[in-house]
Amino acid sequence: MRRIAILTIALAIPAFCQTAPAPAAGATPAAAADQGPKPKTKEENDALLAIGGAKDPDSQIKASEEFLSKFPDTDYKAQMLFLQANAYHMKKDEPKAIVAGEKSLDVNPKDYETLLLMSEIYSRTTRSTDLDMDDRLAKSDKYANTAMAELKTAAKPNASISDAEWAGVKQGETQRAYMALGFSALLRKKYDDAKTNFQKGIDLYPDPLDMLYIERAYTTAKRYDDALAWIDKAIGAQGVTDQVKKIAEDDKTRVQKMK
Repeated sequence: MRRIAILTIALAIPAFCQTAPAPAAGATPAAAADQGPKPKTKEENDALLAIGGAKDPDSQIKASEEFLSKFPDTDYKAQMLFLQANAYHMKKDEPKAIVAGEKSLDVNPKDYETLLLMSEIYSRTTRSTDLDMDDRLAKSDKYANTAMAELKTAAKPNASISDAEWAGVKQGETQRAYMALGFSALLRKKYDDAKTNFQKGIDLYPDPLDMLYIERAYTTAKRYDDALAWIDKAIGAQGVTDQVKKIAEDDKTRVQKMK
């Protein structure tokens, strides 16, 4: 259910372009007209719709850069920068992802998708040997906590998403925030905090692959008993695939040797 969030982001732009957002209950016509981003011209509208055809990261980066160059005063600047950040993240070019993501947050500091992406990048790519470790992890924690606060009252970005689906999305996205807080705490050697946050996240969205990410973080920290416990959780998780189970079993053999 969590990954529906990516779908809602992808659908949000065409939805705003083709149909004005529904006014909030009790809103005046003038207030309703101000809700949400809108294309300023038919040309911008068409360009936004065309971006939906950019399927791979390189195409998304090129399309969003060209859009921002052509429409510098667009209401969709934050979305375009998020698209770039996510695309660079998919390419594993985290420095460029961070640059684009921070620019997106400069425009809209409360966008939970960008906050979560940045929190994940900072918490999972920071190393204990980084001179700026504390600053990076402080950003990660701030973004994760802000995202959780925003998710509590976040409205559906697309009316076609059911209430049940949206509740599932919010639950899964909140899991991402707890995961980031867990990785950050583990790197700081705050092991009790890490355990609490990881468990809160997995309780919300028990993804076996995420359990292995946790395991590998504990292995890197040389917390082998904790790593083995998470491997066993992944192997026994509901819905675990044969592929993930094989990875977990291989990891278990490796960690047992290291221990």
